Amino acid sequence: MTIVLNLHPIVAEQTGDPHSINVPEGTTVKNVLAILGIGATRAGFVLVNGQRIPYDTTLHDGDSLFIMPFLGGG
Repeated sequence: MTIVLNLHPIVAEQTGDPHSINVPEGTTVKNVLAILGIGATRAGFVLVNGQRIPYDTTLHDGDSLFIMPFLGGG
């Protein structure tokens, strides 16, 4: 199944900016983060189809995933 990726520029720089990823049925958000080499603690938040969901949520073909890293400042 294909997951559409919309990555924050910082994440895209780290992952090579893929626009989609093919994964097996039953893949979770956490699995996609691992495939991309992004630790769950590095992802500030993840939206699936525009909604914030738990990382153990199973994805479906055609889902859109937006990954935003933690940003520091001060």
